[in-house]
Amino acid sequence: MIGRRELLKRVSAGAGSVVFSPLLRSFAAQAARNYTPPKRVVFILFDNGFHELGAQPEGVPLGGDKVRELPLQPLALPKDIAPFTPYKDRLTIVQGLRGGHLSPGHGAGFGALSGVSGGLGEDRFRRVVAESIDAAIARVMPGIFPLLVLGVDPGKPETTTYYASSAWGPGRAIAAQCRPELAYESLFGSIGANRNDFVTRKNLLDFVAGDVKRLRPQLTGSEREQLDYHLGALESLSRREDRLAKMQADGRLKKHAPDLPSPPPQLMPDVLSAQFDIGAAALMTGLTNVVTITSGLCRIRGSYTGFSNMGVHAAGHNKQDPQLGIMGLQVLAMVRRFTAERTVDLMKKLDGIPEGKGTMLDNTLLVFTSDSANRQHTSGENWPFVLLGNLGGRLKTGRLIAYPMSERGTKGEWGYHGSASSTNPTINALYCTLLHAAGAPREHFNLGGSNKEDPDRYGPLKELLS
Repeated sequence: MIGRRELLKRVSAGAGSVVFSPLLRSFAAQAARNYTPPKRVVFILFDNGFHELGAQPEGVPLGGDKVRELPLQPLALPKDIAPFTPYKDRLTIVQGLRGGHLSPGHGAGFGALSGVSGGLGEDRFRRVVAESIDAAIARVMPGIFPLLVLGVDPGKPETTTYYASSAWGPGRAIAAQCRPELAYESLFGSIGANRNDFVTRKNLLDFVAGDVKRLRPQLTGSEREQLDYHLGALESLSRREDRLAKMQADGRLKKHAPDLPSPPPQLMPDVLSAQFDIGAAALMTGLTNVVTITSGLCRIRGSYTGFSNMGVHAAGHNKQDPQLGIMGLQVLAMVRRFTAERTVDLMKKLDGIPEGKGTMLDNTLLVFTSDSANRQHTSGENWPFVLLGNLGGRLKTGRLIAYPMSERGTKGEWGYHGSASSTNPTINALYCTLLHAAGAPREHFNLGGSNKEDPDRYGPLKELLS
């Protein structure tokens, strides 16, 4: 009779080796009693600012002259992020970080994740001058795909790829896949089938599933639950390929490539939902441990078609939507809440997969923020963040961390907002903290330009690290 370890070895060498190798490696490590659950990080960026009142718990003033640490449990979350309420114990809200050195008005471009500006005007969207934090973390959390970057181009569903947020280093931008069907291909096209041969792909998926099913009697407990999930995912993909094959046969797919599937999602909510689903699948199958979803591509362009027909720029200026009869800031709140809901869906999926002594969610951190600080025409005076998860206990959670800010109000387009003290840490300090939590400590993350003024403010944030 073939033993469990030998069976794992044989299946790892078969047709399922690429799709299932991360899962099988974890099973083998568990069998050898040397398994350490991998850590994962997901960056979720949206455009047009993260308005303070969309991040600040209700009834808590923005202003304060000292660092404040408040427990979240007794506080009500604002509507924008209310979907995170069931996860308050895993939640950290950070207010008062600075980002003025990035000139983030209309989006910070690559600076949103690197903490370094490529220059003024269009330069910050085109020039890549530093490594981004998602790439830095991907280096220490490697997967088959080191970093998966998924984009959403508002009102422009025809966009396939776009260089927006991420880079391995100067001049080494990473393309965001903006079409869900092409992102799917980039992940699952490596299993050996011709990417346009749907019948072949279906047959291969069925073969892989049958191969791996032989493992099931050898597994118990959480391992069997994980395998059942992956088999279900494979069977779902097989059904999808079967539908595509039929569409191709009856002429609904006019061309073999790159039109798959047809018709692809067009409206922004549908594209955003699909990208979250693909990101979740990539994490749960172990194809990658780091995902970035950039909705808006770190600048102002297009329209929120599916939410509102008004342009992204007009919404950020709080113009009234003539069709919906609401103001632009309400449209932005609607988009942020929808994004938060999709984030919670992803969290639920991870929380449903056993891993180690807990679930995959226990070893995951999600970073939820805007690519343009607190509003469209921001000077980077405050950059709110919401962190969900603790990377296996490496980050403190369940609290609001508010660095010193003054509360400013206007009668104009953007209402009240926070202005951080000039001595507050920048977003670079937060990114440095994430590297510490990921097990790759540095003294700072991408100090450059005006950041050199006081290096002590750019190290890890003691308020966040466990």
